[in-house]
Amino acid sequence: MYAQVLIAASFAAAAYQDVRERAVSDLVWIPAVAGVAYVLYSFYTGAVPDLWFYLAKLALIGGVALGFTFFGYVGQADGIAIALVAADPYMLSPLLPLMATAVVALGHIGYELGVGNARGTKTVPMAQFLREQRWIPKAIVSSDKRTEVSADVNVAREEVVAANLPDASVEVKYGVPTVAYLGVGYAAYVVYLLAFSHAAFASLP
Repeated sequence: MYAQVLIAASFAAAAYQDVRERAVSDLVWIPAVAGVAYVLYSFYTGAVPDLWFYLAKLALIGGVALGFTFFGYVGQADGIAIALVAADPYMLSPLLPLMATAVVALGHIGYELGVGNARGTKTVPMAQFLREQRWIPKAIVSSDKRTEVSADVNVAREEVVAANLPDASVEVKYGVPTVAYLGVGYAAYVVYLLAFSHAAFASLP
């Protein structure tokens, strides 16, 4: 219960930053890390059973998230958020929050497709790209010359900034606020536990 409150606090702050800036400070995860430490302490004291199941769940999903981040398929904050979903002490924690996240994501992506933001790639002026964090760069277009940037989403934006070509354009695709989806999904999951499984929620560390 206390761990979930701490994890939810981190997700709330991270989701807010992700929606506003498409960038999440590492500091927002401190409450969640404290929550995970509290869960592990609860296992150590014997207050909660099934330590090995918890560690296996955390290792599996955390490992997948780490791999996706390492190969540049998702951002660093996205990988941390995915791992923290698995760090929730409830046995079905990966499944229920991710189901809620999928509903939120599909709804928002459907809207963005409808208004034309999430359809393939588009070219925007450099000034707009630097001002709006929602774009993932694919290439720099300058004087009819197209220069591709890294496919790693964690370094691609830095490459465009480092090129220092204010008169260029940037070929981009829309970057969805994955951390915000996970934050809203996790909040919905906690509300579900409070409403329909309060006893289980109260028994958790």
